[in-house]
Amino acid sequence: MKFSIIVYFLWLIICVQPVENHFFNWIWNKVQHTFDPNKSQRVFDCGTSDIPPILPAKMDTPRVTGGLSAVDHSFPWMVNVVNLKSLKSCGGAIIGPDTIVTAAHCIIDQPEYITVIAGAANLFGRLNLFNYYAASQVIVHPNYISCCDNDIAIIKLKKVLERSEMINSICLPAQQNQELKPETTAFIVGWGGKYPSGDLNTFGSFHLKQGLVYIKSNDYCKQIYGTFDERDEICATNTHDNVDSREGDSGGPLMILNKTDNRWYLFGVTSHGANTQTIQPGVYSSISAKLDFIKKYL
Repeated sequence: MKFSIIVYFLWLIICVQPVENHFFNWIWNKVQHTFDPNKSQRVFDCGTSDIPPILPAKMDTPRVTGGLSAVDHSFPWMVNVVNLKSLKSCGGAIIGPDTIVTAAHCIIDQPEYITVIAGAANLFGRLNLFNYYAASQVIVHPNYISCCDNDIAIIKLKKVLERSEMINSICLPAQQNQELKPETTAFIVGWGGKYPSGDLNTFGSFHLKQGLVYIKSNDYCKQIYGTFDERDEICATNTHDNVDSREGDSGGPLMILNKTDNRWYLFGVTSHGANTQTIQPGVYSSISAKLDFIKKYL
């Protein structure tokens, strides 16, 4: 009986959803390379997606954690960062073949407990062991203070990711301390559960969720959060459409699509917020304010 359950579980993870298994793409590429050693592997091309996203419009009404599902693999830089000791789950973004950026407050144990799940679009993909990548090193920002100054960390992977339609990196801002105009449209994605907090969020949402938010002015953010630091943080919200991040979304990307080069850029990492039923602005650790730190580890 136990053997049957194990076999069924493996069949469910490996066979039911082969679209999740970039492992099979990896096997196929290895076979092709055996017969054609000169065949070049795909290279990372930041901010581009083989599978175009269907972006939420102004009048959509989801939370990122309870509403509109993202098209499978349309954000191929999105990863799930899991602590196998505490079972804490966070988001993260691929910024290089072996480099992940996430929130520092997600890192509460040693690297041996940190696993990155890449190439997943739903819960089956997140349960698929072929999508798991162990961490070799975790670097928390040297000026991080528990919630939530300089709330950013870099994860280096033991194994290099291979570029596929399910895996790619997101671009970093071009300039240090690059300012964003208020009301700039941005997007958030995450696996977080739809509830404000609690055990019901253990597995998060079944599909990766997306939401549209607007960058708010520093004055607006300071009125909401007295501790808001414009040198270190960005705040964004969409109270009209009830869009927000929730528990489990921490570490995930705040992204902006550049209409000039049609690439996605990472401007923030989900840090903290009010986490209430009434939507309040989410606070994101600014990427452009920490470019020097990040680039040391690319």
